Order: sequence, then C-alpha cells, then structure tokens
Amino acid sequence: MTREQGLVFGEVAGDYDALRPGYPDALFDHVMQFGALQAGDRALEVGAGTGKATRSFLERGLSIHALEPSPEMAAVLQQYGVDAEAVRFEQFTPRESFRVLYAAQAWHWVLGADRYDRAAAALAPGGTIALFWNKPREWDGELGAANNALYAQHAPHLEGGAKNWQLGGVLDELAAHPSFEHTERQRFTWTQQYSGADYVRLLTTMSDHRMLPDETRTTLHGAMGKLVDEHGGTVEVTYDASVYLAHRC
Repeated sequence: MTREQGLVFGEVAGDYDALRPGYPDALFDHVMQFGALQAGDRALEVGAGTGKATRSFLERGLSIHALEPSPEMAAVLQQYGVDAEAVRFEQFTPRESFRVLYAAQAWHWVLGADRYDRAAAALAPGGTIALFWNKPREWDGELGAANNALYAQHAPHLEGGAKNWQLGGVLDELAAHPSFEHTERQRFTWTQQYSGADYVRLLTTMSDHRMLPDETRTTLHGAMGKLVDEHGGTVEVTYDASVYLAHRC
C-alpha cells in the first residue's frame, strides 16, 4: 500500500503532539498585531496537525476552524476541543470569510498552483495570511560532524536536513500575487533541550524519516540515541521560527 508522505504523521500522532516543538509567544503576538486581530475574529488554519499552533491562537481569543487531512492527527486536535475538519485545503470550500488564514509547518504540503488564489478567496478584504515554520539549525563542532557521518552512512539522501529547505521563495510568492500586499518576514529564534530518547522520538515524527525502510530507520535512530548519550545525554536544538505575512487587498 502506497503511503503519502504528507499524511504519515498520523502514524505517530501521539509522539507528534508530545515532541514536536511549538512556537515562541512573540510570533503569535506579532501575527495578532500585524493583522489587527481581536478576540472573536474568525481564523482558518491549514494543516493544523495536533494543534501545536492552534492552542496558542485559541489562548489569544481567535475562533478557529482547523483543517487537518490526517484523521489520526485531527482526532488528537479534537481532544483539545478544536473545531477540526478532516479535509485538505485544496478540497475545502469556505462558507464564510476569515480575518486570518495561517499554516504552521504545513503550507509546503498544500498542492496546486492556485493555493494563493484559494487563500485570498477565503480571506475577508484586509485579512491576513500568516505562513510559518520552525527551521532547526545544524549542529556544529564534534557533534555536528558525528551527526553528519551518521546520515552519510545510513541515509545519505537526508544529509543536510533543514539546510535543504527552500523557504525563501514564500515571501516572493506572496509579493508577486495580485491579491496580497504589505508582505513581510519576521524571524524569532529560540532553543529546545532534548534527552537522547526524546530526540529520537522527535525524529520518528519527521516525514522523511518515516518514509525510510523500517530497518534503515531503526538502525539510524539507534545510532543517533547512542551518539547523544556519548555527548552528555542531552542535546540543544536552536530553532528559527520564520513567519511570512501579507494583507489581502
């Protein structure tokens, strides 16, 4: 049975909810300020996952309709009392306009050249689009070299990790679309500590790792756990949380 990479997160929905990083409070505050958003404003979330971003916007009073195509992920989301619909954004027909449309670690899974057209159609005039990602920095020094060696040995096609992410074009895409204006990008840097066991569990939630053959994934993750143990038992990951914003004309 063929597995779709964008939906494999549902296989480990519990670990995804427990281990995937959230986002800094400053990012949510900036989105609220940029969009002049207030409690009660309607928000559409694309690819909500288990609610890593959803809950922070709920705390700020937004009324959120969340789209999450993985039933397993949507089930976790619904446990938090979120209005979740198990549908792709490409198949969603809005029945009302939203003051903000946002996607956290998800917009790259939205298919189709018309995705910005669809976003604009879902937004009220003057509404905000906010697309954001956590991008982990590569480790340097001895730990970084050892990490690179593990990937070179067990999964060379995954070497480079987040360095290969192509996010720079998002701002250009927004700026080039006739329905959006006042585009900007903001970055918020923060850190997260992981034990060796938790870091390995985090890796199991990554789609490219989930797509590895079971034996390869088990061997790679076992070696990664040993590597962290050899470097003190914990690792620190520095994340750059970048948010790309624009107003609908």
